[in-house]
Amino acid sequence: MYLEKQLLIKQVGKSKLSTQLKNGEITQQSLQNLAKKEATLLFANPQYQTFSKQLYNWNLLPNLIYQTKVLINMMEVTNLLEPKNPLYQQWVHIKSQLENKFPIEFILHSNHIEGSKIPEPEIRKILEGKKSTYHIPNEIIEVKNSQKARKFLQTDFIRNLTNIKRLYHILTQNLLQETWNAYPKGFKKIPIVVNNEPTTAPEDVETQLKNLVTFIKDKKNWLSPLELAFHFHLKYEQIHPFVNWNGRTGRLLMNKILMQNWMLPMIVFKENKATYFSGIQKGLESTVGLKKYYSFMLEQYAKSIELLISFSTPY
Repeated sequence: MYLEKQLLIKQVGKSKLSTQLKNGEITQQSLQNLAKKEATLLFANPQYQTFSKQLYNWNLLPNLIYQTKVLINMMEVTNLLEPKNPLYQQWVHIKSQLENKFPIEFILHSNHIEGSKIPEPEIRKILEGKKSTYHIPNEIIEVKNSQKARKFLQTDFIRNLTNIKRLYHILTQNLLQETWNAYPKGFKKIPIVVNNEPTTAPEDVETQLKNLVTFIKDKKNWLSPLELAFHFHLKYEQIHPFVNWNGRTGRLLMNKILMQNWMLPMIVFKENKATYFSGIQKGLESTVGLKKYYSFMLEQYAKSIELLISFSTPY
C-alpha cells in the first residue's frame, strides 16, 4: 500500500502496522504518526542523505517528505473509511480538491511558461467540458490536449521511446505552429539551439533518450524519487528530442516518475520561469550549477505541496 511498506514492516512490526490501518482505528493522529515514521525512515535512507548533499536547501527535505506522506496516506486510506466515520466527508472533500484543482493549476502554469495566456477560469471550463469563449483557438486546443496527455500518463504508462513520441503527438494534435503548419511527427529532424547552446544532434536523439530511460529504470532503487525525477527532466531538456513541446512533455514525464515512486506531482510555477530556464542551463554546465538546479526544483516541489495543502482543510 505504501512505498515503504516492507521497510516499515521490518522496523515497526507487521502487527503494529496492520493495526494502524484498521478502519475503526484510522484517525488523523494515527495517520500523522505513520507519516512521521515513514518520513524518518526515508530521510535516514542513503538515497536521501546523498541527495541532501547536492542541495543548498537540504533542510527542506524532512518536512517535505512528511507532508507528502500525510497527503498520500490520507488519500489512500479514504477508501478504507466507512461513510459514518467522522473523517470520511472531510477527507473525501480533500481528495476531490486535490484530484480536480491540481490539474487546472498544472496546465495553467505549464502552458503559461511556454507563452500561453489563457486564464484559469477558461481552463476550468474546458476541463469541465463546457464551451470556452477564449479568443485564441490554439490555446483552447492546448488545454484539451494537455488533459488528454495527463489521462494517457494515468494509464499503465511504460516509459519508452514509442510512448514518449505518443505523448508528444497527443499534446500537438490539431495544433498549428507559428508558420501555420502542423507540428512534425516524431523526433526532431533539424538541429535545435536553446539559449545559444546546441541540444543533442537529431541523429543521436534516439540513442541518448534510450540511454536516459534505461538510466532511470536502473537507478530507481538507488536514487531518491526527487533526484530521479529532477535528473530525468534536466537530461531530457538537454536532449530536446522534439522541435517543440519539450518543456511540456518533460514536466509531464517528470511528474510520472514522482507518482510512480509514491511522491506527489509538482508544478514549475510560471512566475519562476526565468529562474527555471536559467537553472536548467546552469545545471548542465557545472557541479555548482547542478546544485542550484536541484535546489530550485526542490523549492518548486515545496511550493507545489503548499498549494496542495491550501486546497484542503488544515490538519
